Amino acid sequence: MRDNRGFTMVELIVVMAILGVLASLALPAFAKIKDKAREVRAMEEIRGLEKGVGAYSIDHGGALPDDGNLFTDLAMPVLLDPWGHAYVYHKITGASDGQARLDPTTTPLNTDYDLYSKGPDGQTSRATDDPTGNGRDDIVRTGNGDYVGMASYP
Repeated sequence: MRDNRGFTMVELIVVMAILGVLASLALPAFAKIKDKAREVRAMEEIRGLEKGVGAYSIDHGGALPDDGNLFTDLAMPVLLDPWGHAYVYHKITGASDGQARLDPTTTPLNTDYDLYSKGPDGQTSRATDDPTGNGRDDIVRTGNGDYVGMASYP
């Protein structure tokens, strides 16, 4: 009698099927982890830009950078969010500023400046509760820096 120590074809197919099932379960979880990592990176970069704006304000007697000049005024290269879009900076000029981001009650999210990422879809809206969904995936700074995170509301 021969000594058969190898695996049969059926055993190999069963092992491959089990590995396939495990891989199919792990891939969606990995994608969610990547998405969350991008969100956290955007939040951290917004916090860093916020510190740069604060330092600029201290150096310039309380003045904020003008719209479109954030990276020039901070003497740094243009920083793109994790999805490849430029961060949006807008200095609030008053209570009726026509470009300020708004919460669901149409109250501006900030009184000093808006700083946000357009999120994965690259689209945004002034109103966070826009029915089109534009802006719900944005990473925003609100409450004059008290909160940085997702713009979506339940």
